[in-house]
Amino acid sequence: MLFSFKMKSKFNLKSYFYRVLLINVSALVYLSNTYSFDLGFISIQSLIYCIHIYLLYFFIFFEGISALFNQYGLDFNFYKLIIRDIDNLNYSYVWHILYENINIFYYFIFTILIIFYLEKKKYKLNFKYKSYTKNQKFFLISFIIALMLSNINPSLSHQSVIERVKGITNTWTKNDRIFNNHIKYYNQNVKNDFFRNDNWFNTLKFSIIYSNKFPENSEKLINVDDDEYLKNFEKIITQKKFNNIYVIINESYPNFRNQNLKNNLFKKIVSNNNNLNIQKFKKKWNRSITTQGSEMNFFCDKEVDYEDFKKSDLEQFLERNNCWINNMKNKNLIYIHSYKESFFNRSRYKNFFNKSYFRKDLHQLGIKKCKQKFDGVCDYDVINNINKLIKKKSNNFVIFLTLNNHIPAEPITKKKYIDCENVFPLNLSKQFCIIYNNQMFFNESLSKFISNDMGENDLLVLFSDTPPMFPGKRRIHFEDTIDIYFIKKI
Repeated sequence: MLFSFKMKSKFNLKSYFYRVLLINVSALVYLSNTYSFDLGFISIQSLIYCIHIYLLYFFIFFEGISALFNQYGLDFNFYKLIIRDIDNLNYSYVWHILYENINIFYYFIFTILIIFYLEKKKYKLNFKYKSYTKNQKFFLISFIIALMLSNINPSLSHQSVIERVKGITNTWTKNDRIFNNHIKYYNQNVKNDFFRNDNWFNTLKFSIIYSNKFPENSEKLINVDDDEYLKNFEKIITQKKFNNIYVIINESYPNFRNQNLKNNLFKKIVSNNNNLNIQKFKKKWNRSITTQGSEMNFFCDKEVDYEDFKKSDLEQFLERNNCWINNMKNKNLIYIHSYKESFFNRSRYKNFFNKSYFRKDLHQLGIKKCKQKFDGVCDYDVINNINKLIKKKSNNFVIFLTLNNHIPAEPITKKKYIDCENVFPLNLSKQFCIIYNNQMFFNESLSKFISNDMGENDLLVLFSDTPPMFPGKRRIHFEDTIDIYFIKKI
């Protein structure tokens, strides 16, 4: 049993108090940018495991490992991948994340050394420096210098402490408010309660809840190949002569690992549409490139130079790389994006498409504006007014890149599809709730589009763009792959 250790002495309240104090202070110094500290300050679990010193040593180690996992959206299900595919472990990336999180190793080293020393002295310290021997003075000074240097590290842990203080005291400065709507979205994710659960507790909890799903970032740590991954857009799209082809690249689709939430989102798309043929695939995504990487991948469906793609006129790039989408030139090519054309220089797309619509063009046609950080038009209203944008009734090839769920997101509807406060993980962050409701509202419009505007010989290709770009510690709640649906009426 866990608590069957033989106590060396009777329970010492003074020692217990110092253990609780030290473990929480050291965690605040070195682990304050981890998931656990978004919820509060004093560890509930520390009040239990500080009772016994061996339990404390164990949970220092366990907490450090869990904090490292948590930072990268990993949980203990990751061990399944290691055991199954250890030869393909990406060791260069492993060493990189260990270096990035050197503060966690400082947490190991200094917390254990300080507690070990204080336990040995029974928390009775000699503050008479002159009474120390030369060796004792050398080790003391060396330790203090090392402790000070450990606070200069590559992590954001100490910046996180400053944010916690500003959050509690509401002492944000003008510069803080200017940066990326930082204060508002910080307050939506950080609770600053008094008590919190340790990282190991959260990681263990998420591992149990998501036991049937591999965690976020696992694809980057281990190279996994699977037959269910889509390898060829062209093959499916050109397998028959479709009339109209509609491609929706859904920015930051909330692909929750919670299957009930994920299923509810898709059910909203197919609701009131009984006679549908649906093919579903998964696709890996590249963390080193932006949304344009998804477009590039779709346009060409093979390995091409991303730097060349970003700089080149699209028509010239596609010709130069013999990309499959050139075979669609017999159709009326239309490109739609809810944001401005200067963003990532998408104005270079105009030469390839017969018609392109960006924020200014769409607003002039009466499409509603959605006030957000990325201030574009409303994606749902683009779908609702698709007939204004497509003049021909047949032989169209339409690509629509959405915007409204680009985080940090704002609500685009007052309609509430779910009680977020009572649903995990929506109750962990207001941003989770916002993107879920936004997506449900968009999917509702998409359902009407399928019912009213798609013909029997039309094809809808819907794929979630890169997962919402939350920090890794929050992306643990999202799948690590893109879902792609090919939908047609029967």
